[in-house]
Amino acid sequence: MLATEPDAQDHEAWAEALGHTIKVQRTDLGIGRRRLATISGISYSYLSAIENGNKVPSAKILRVLATRLEMQPHDLYAAAEARLARGQRPVDGAADTDAAIIEAQERRFHERQSARIGMGSGPEVDELRELLGRLEPADVALVLETARRLAK
Repeated sequence: MLATEPDAQDHEAWAEALGHTIKVQRTDLGIGRRRLATISGISYSYLSAIENGNKVPSAKILRVLATRLEMQPHDLYAAAEARLARGQRPVDGAADTDAAIIEAQERRFHERQSARIGMGSGPEVDELRELLGRLEPADVALVLETARRLAK
């Protein structure tokens, strides 16, 4: 049996999941929508349409957005897929507890810390990983925000 094209409802749900994932990551990084549009080389209205689930960006724009959001494109895509699989619909002002996004943030944090310390493992890195493992997801997000501010 041949696969069929996704119906309009599936496309709409995917667009919403992807847009909300982009919005959450942008907000977590403290980047304004206008700033992200500017550094990504797209218009504010186009980014707004993407975040609101009205448009799905091309693969090229998705790569640019992911890079500007300090993510790999596949991580952004996976986070949106995870959101879609759970059936999470965006809710204005809702706190995001998206495990895939938090996991990607933790992974990037570990990678940066390992690179900054100059080794992939060691007592400092092991201690940091152990401490992060004890934290609640919301606390990990706070640690990441603090680390981002210190790194600037």
